[in-house]
Amino acid sequence: MKKLYLFFSALWLTIFLHAQSIEKKHTHVLWTDNDTFSVRFSNYPGAPDRFQVSRKDTTDMGTDGAPGMYAMIYYGKDSMRVMYRNTPYFQVHYIPISSPKGKTIYRLHFNPFSADFPPEYIKANKGKVQFEIPEVYELANILWILSPSGRKASDLKQTGGYYETVLNHFKPWMDHPVFKKLDFPDSVYFSKYFDFRENSLAWSFKNNEMVYHGPYYYVMGNDWDEFNSIFKAQLPLIRDFVEKSNYRAFFKSKQGFYFRQIKRQQELMPVKKMWTWLEDQFPARYNAYKIIFSPLITGSHSTQNFSTFQYPDLFRETVMFVCGPDRFDSDKSLTEKQKEGLLSGVVFTEIDHNYVNPISAKYRAQIDSIFSKPQFWVAAGSTSNWYSSAESVFNEYMTHALFCIYASENYDRETASFIIQKREALMVDGRHFIRFREFNKALMDLHEKNKNVKISDLYPELLLWCSRQG
Repeated sequence: MKKLYLFFSALWLTIFLHAQSIEKKHTHVLWTDNDTFSVRFSNYPGAPDRFQVSRKDTTDMGTDGAPGMYAMIYYGKDSMRVMYRNTPYFQVHYIPISSPKGKTIYRLHFNPFSADFPPEYIKANKGKVQFEIPEVYELANILWILSPSGRKASDLKQTGGYYETVLNHFKPWMDHPVFKKLDFPDSVYFSKYFDFRENSLAWSFKNNEMVYHGPYYYVMGNDWDEFNSIFKAQLPLIRDFVEKSNYRAFFKSKQGFYFRQIKRQQELMPVKKMWTWLEDQFPARYNAYKIIFSPLITGSHSTQNFSTFQYPDLFRETVMFVCGPDRFDSDKSLTEKQKEGLLSGVVFTEIDHNYVNPISAKYRAQIDSIFSKPQFWVAAGSTSNWYSSAESVFNEYMTHALFCIYASENYDRETASFIIQKREALMVDGRHFIRFREFNKALMDLHEKNKNVKISDLYPELLLWCSRQG
């Protein structure tokens, strides 16, 4: 059997480059005398998919890319291996295949992928919760808090010993040109902030060099083809800042502080307990959790989930970006258990979007109808600008009410009552979800009356209650 290896073949007629994406047209025609060809991808070890060759036909088949993967094309008695060589970006091949029936152009594509978890990562982290202050992520937070946009922000911790240490160390480089690139109008602040902060997770240091090599390649933004981000665009300036400011020595000198922060975060955020509780109430399943935080963050939390298919299983990891463990320390009247409850609410209401949102999507038409007048549910203001769709409004109600049920079942009555009152005040008075107290009571009553029913199965009755409001 003759084998062709296209990653060092000279048979490409044209190579089209679209930023990082690659498209290749092949001139060598593959001949098959039985009018069929088949394709097998290296991450699917089963039988290959079989295709017919016919005139005026274009066959389009592909899969998500992954480091080291390839496709095998079997035609007649021969085969050809096509390697994926464009991590993590799009790669497509146009390959002519002929037979007695005619000619087919096979469009073989490898889709871009935002994360890839190698087998050793999956083995080490399956079933576990990680808490981290990544070095490059903390660099992004320091750059932002010192930037013109960051200095105007209200969701960053611009007081305290750590902040003062950051300010004093980096003050001599405040005129570095990177800061001029981080000056945005207030109207786009949050989109730019999340784009810059969270996409920094795709970089890490290796041999004193900041590199882009996974397992994350893109976290948040609008460019899911080329994975462009503000952080990526400013890499030359960021690398220059790292070298001139001696950032790595600063980060190393704070390891004791970071260790204590991580230890306390683990104590105040019992994520494994939340994970178990949610998967008892909802059908979604995740294999690993990661809590990413910075001591400089007090608000603006978010969650993302990533997956890698490794035959025969899909590994799914959820990543939460949250504040540090000191957020509620300024209130000296709080007990440690109350702090735990309040801080747990921060991460729980990010985690549970991964469980709530897929169920809500099944009831989208009903939710769109019931919540068609968002002003009934959310008072006009800054919060309403972020939740413009009916489904997003419902999901906020649902995720925060879900936390109140979790609190009622995992804390003593007095602590649970305190946590729930604080959550209701936050939602109604702080975030202007003006019907939250009524919604919360309705869901808690439904759950109390149906203890043997999963909360995901209470959606019809809850939505019926919602439809009767107003």
